[in-house]
Amino acid sequence: MWQGLDPELRRQLATIKRMVTRTHETPTNEWPLVFVAEHDALLVVREWPDGDLTAYTTSATRSET
Repeated sequence: MWQGLDPELRRQLATIKRMVTRTHETPTNEWPLVFVAEHDALLVVREWPDGDLTAYTTSATRSET
């Protein structure tokens, strides 16, 4: 990276780079943890080959459109 960039901006760019890299990887483990009926949301945690953990929510029911 360029030497003159703000350290916070460099950190943010590194995070974006990791997120883009994840789109080309397959998680090694995935755990659905908690379903919250009030929000119709399922919390899922993923472990990646480098040991990082990420989490996301998804709807438990799929709408038919």
